[in-house]
Amino acid sequence: MVAEGPLIIVKEDMFKEAERLMRRKAGYKERERSNRATGLHNLAMGTKRRCPMRHDTIAWSGPPHDEVRAYICLRCNAAASEPEIKNFGYDFETVPDWIIHQILDADLQRQAEGNPTSFSGLGGF
Repeated sequence: MVAEGPLIIVKEDMFKEAERLMRRKAGYKERERSNRATGLHNLAMGTKRRCPMRHDTIAWSGPPHDEVRAYICLRCNAAASEPEIKNFGYDFETVPDWIIHQILDADLQRQAEGNPTSFSGLGGF
């Protein structure tokens, strides 16, 4: 004996729905590639460089390992040193975040211009 229950009718074709979702995902990938290409073009044309994540991961560096205290963005390697912060008129311990971000952006721009007074890395390390 077969138990008879309610018949469920689905009006959507799930294969078409899956195909639509895959095309949508592919469209997102194309948009990401387009945004990446636009970003690279702007970088090559000399527009202002920015940290990809807006300096959201900042570390502190200082004695005994380093002579000068500094805030360093771990994503883009920009640094805001204590002398730069003092030039803005703030103490290292009480400097507002927006000043740190401003100095990090300026250092990132110096790195892009190839300023020999800013060091972006240690060669191949």
